[in-house]
Amino acid sequence: MRAVYFNLDLTLTRMERPFDALVVEVLQEAGIPDPAIDATRQSNLFFDRFLDLQPDPLVGAYRAHFEDLEADTDLSPEEAAQLQKQLEVDAVRPAVENLPELVDAVGEEYAVGVLTSGLPDLQRAKLEALGIEQRLDDVAVSYELDATKGSGDLFAAAEERTAADAYAYVSNHDSDREAATDAGWATVDADAADLADDPVARIEDGTGW
Repeated sequence: MRAVYFNLDLTLTRMERPFDALVVEVLQEAGIPDPAIDATRQSNLFFDRFLDLQPDPLVGAYRAHFEDLEADTDLSPEEAAQLQKQLEVDAVRPAVENLPELVDAVGEEYAVGVLTSGLPDLQRAKLEALGIEQRLDDVAVSYELDATKGSGDLFAAAEERTAADAYAYVSNHDSDREAATDAGWATVDADAADLADDPVARIEDGTGW
């Protein structure tokens, strides 16, 4: 048996609104004056924590941001983080209309999963919104497994969860494919739209299987 894992964000999905627009809306809801709103600052604070797998990185980023501004806010860091998650789920759209059928087609030939860097509640809510969570054999989320793509640990964790003779990772992000290659996986440079016509053939062409 062979296993195919997909990246989630911007491989299986599209965003109806830019990420920065979601952050701006949260900061506005928190009562931050427009001249002081800095979505880039908030994103940097988040990714500094996220890439190190620090606990509650979104909450921590908003806490640090609000403290830096020395502002009395209308939202707590926890409320701000939860609002951003909800806005992100609301903004997610499938990269192709027939995404569930595409996943099913791949699942007829291979074990199929999603391997994603992210917060478990947020990423699983996206999968549910996309209608594919129940169609997957495995979902490997960095924060659930205390593992990252870059270290190779997330790919190793997926191998422990899904026994297979060979593994492939489908992503349109260069850094993802480099990490997967370093972990000994085959890779496919594609997103769901690229696979739409014949996903199995496209995967086999990309991997050489």
